[in-house]
Amino acid sequence: MPLIPDGSAIRPETLHALLEELRTDLTGLLEDIAHPRAPVIDPASLRTAEELVRAALARIERSRDADPHGQAADVNLAYATMLAAIDLLKSHTDGPRVPRHRVDPGA
Repeated sequence: MPLIPDGSAIRPETLHALLEELRTDLTGLLEDIAHPRAPVIDPASLRTAEELVRAALARIERSRDADPHGQAADVNLAYATMLAAIDLLKSHTDGPRVPRHRVDPGA
């Protein structure tokens, strides 16, 4: 399901802010991919994740002059790319797949 189903329903300033936030998040994700916290099981999958993120960042750069529908499509692409890259990073490193159980300090 897309993050933004209808670009005309969102103010242009909001779309621009979303694109900027996703750009920041994707740039940070590149660092996580380049320097994973766990041993890498499949380096090719991390290269794929990096290529996906770089392609989404390039698309965001070209999105500045797009109409609201184009910008919404780019937000959706960037968001889907971020999820896919995180999945590749978690699936192809030897780190925990789910967060550790939190212990209630009052228990």
